[in-house]
Amino acid sequence: MASNADAVTLYWESCWNDRRTERLVEVFHHPYTHGRTQVSPARMAAIIDETVASLPDVQVCVDETEVLSDVVITRSRFIATHGGVILGLDPTGKPVNVPTLDIFFFRDGKVARYWHLTDHLPILVGIEAEVRIGDQVAKLD
Repeated sequence: MASNADAVTLYWESCWNDRRTERLVEVFHHPYTHGRTQVSPARMAAIIDETVASLPDVQVCVDETEVLSDVVITRSRFIATHGGVILGLDPTGKPVNVPTLDIFFFRDGKVARYWHLTDHLPILVGIEAEVRIGDQVAKLD
């Protein structure tokens, strides 16, 4: 891989947007640390598959990339249509635009540690979900 930033671009464009999950081995060590858990690139492939099952047309739009030596940070959006069960909710066919923040820690040209943060509230707002706590209904606008 030419650079750490190139590896992250491959991750988003090829592995996510083109669904070429076999290329995850080019990006991630085996194993790597996902949050606090040691996993394999195959586990990341399963995460992509699970996401595509609920958001079949999902595309990742990277809004910003910051490279800091052996760390690459991306601020992205998952843009999709709710076409499968997500968070226990049946498909609505409604669009969602979900912001994420991802931090990739590199060692020897591959990701050794990965942190991913998703703001799930835009999913609930986008699909017009009703959120209840007891008898109270939360307003999500």
